[in-house]
Amino acid sequence: MSRFEILISHLEATLPSVSPSELQALMTSESTPLVIDVREAADHQLGAIEGSISLPRAKLEANIEKHMSTPDQKVIVYCGNRGRSQLVCRLLIEMGIDAAFLRGGLANWAAYQGHMNDQTKQRFDVP
Repeated sequence: MSRFEILISHLEATLPSVSPSELQALMTSESTPLVIDVREAADHQLGAIEGSISLPRAKLEANIEKHMSTPDQKVIVYCGNRGRSQLVCRLLIEMGIDAAFLRGGLANWAAYQGHMNDQTKQRFDVP
């Protein structure tokens, strides 16, 4: 296992996370979270969670607070599958932001929503 895989596995085990069903419930609750796609903008245009904003990892730290409706708004981050969202989640928590990552990323969301076709599976490296 690479050092990167070890790090991501550790972050997945220790950071707050939500499942697709939990995210769906949060998105319809009274205190709606800010849902952020941390992939590149071009990836976001190819497919994203409805209502999410595109804020690529490289620009996130400097711009996150501009998008939060309140300083204590919950933030849910996601990427294609895993990796970037865990790294971003850790950073946001270090910044004092109430953050969690979507387990399995957009691929897991698409599967939960029933939108997973062979092309989508291939794009997100889902078996």
